[in-house]
Amino acid sequence: MLTTALLLTTLATATAAAPAEELPQKKEKGIDAIALPLVSFNSDLGFTYGGVAGAYLYAPGHSPYQHGIAIQAMFTSRGQQNHYLRYDGPQLIGPMRLELRLEYRRELRSPFYGAGNVSAQDFKGDENQERFNYRKGSPGAWLRLRGRPWGENHPFQSYVGYSWRYTEVDTFDTSLLNEQKPVGIEGGPTGQLSAGVLWDTRDNESDPTRGGVEELSLRVSGSATWSRYQYAGVTLSERRFWRLGPRFILAQRLTLDMLFGEVPFFEWVNTGGVSTSEGIGGMSSVRGIERNRFAGNIKAFSNTELRVRAFDFRLFKAPVTVGGVAFVDLGRVWHPDVVDGPWWKWHPGVGAGVRVARRAAVVRFDWAMSPETGRSRVYLNFGHMF
Repeated sequence: MLTTALLLTTLATATAAAPAEELPQKKEKGIDAIALPLVSFNSDLGFTYGGVAGAYLYAPGHSPYQHGIAIQAMFTSRGQQNHYLRYDGPQLIGPMRLELRLEYRRELRSPFYGAGNVSAQDFKGDENQERFNYRKGSPGAWLRLRGRPWGENHPFQSYVGYSWRYTEVDTFDTSLLNEQKPVGIEGGPTGQLSAGVLWDTRDNESDPTRGGVEELSLRVSGSATWSRYQYAGVTLSERRFWRLGPRFILAQRLTLDMLFGEVPFFEWVNTGGVSTSEGIGGMSSVRGIERNRFAGNIKAFSNTELRVRAFDFRLFKAPVTVGGVAFVDLGRVWHPDVVDGPWWKWHPGVGAGVRVARRAAVVRFDWAMSPETGRSRVYLNFGHMF
């Protein structure tokens, strides 16, 4: 019911030209505009309320769109705030793509279970316990320039970027964080320089059905980048899509992220790259497991999805696809000087969901369960997981 309501609100504000298959001699143009309240439930964050607005502006010669703009004000019943303004210009500066984001995050209950793959074994599922939380505030911003130096139709891409964030850490007296006092408990600024390369052969960036994208990303943080901490990171990612007949797509993502040096604990859960994730645990890494349940300097996870495009219809002269997905996620971490368990100790999540797509706009709803604990979680978000 909620997913349908969100989709109808999204589509009711949209205007678009006739689809390319009807007018093959013309490029697609127009606008998909989104303006809707955030009234939903997420197992990681609780009840969500606020508002989000955005738009994709299309023009001939610009793919997948000319401009993408989004603004959000979000609050949750678990005391989290996430406000941002984001811009995406795929071909703003000649062939270069400019992406930037200003944001403020505040969490009255930010999870911390310690480091390692078998951390916090006394955790019984109550995410609101002060023992496994701390208070965090983190204003920040980032920008990135991405381009195709060998031509717009060549799969090779490269990018450079910079991000800065100031993290405020406030511990509870009885918290595990206050007990362990890892690097980063003082908080402070973290500035990062990043660079990376991609090989992208996907047929569609927003809703791919074939091809894939491989990525290598590096990030460095130190005094020269206005950071309190000195560390570096490497991210390797593979996303691959196979069409299994006219309505089935097999999608696979593999991610390995490694951090070295004086890494603050609040960076243990973050990955680098164009599409960042956090975990292990949560809607961007292993669904069904509590958000950021397992953290460490080295993270690896796998996401396998069987996507079904059940049926299509047209609304405002553009195609809408409704479908479903079944998925299996796996992940684990390694961290120095802690016990990580045997090599085969991977944390799984399984589930199913619904997808509704209109051009670059995708609404997703997932239900997931952790076979280890038997606990289940639900997620409502925009865009495919990968």
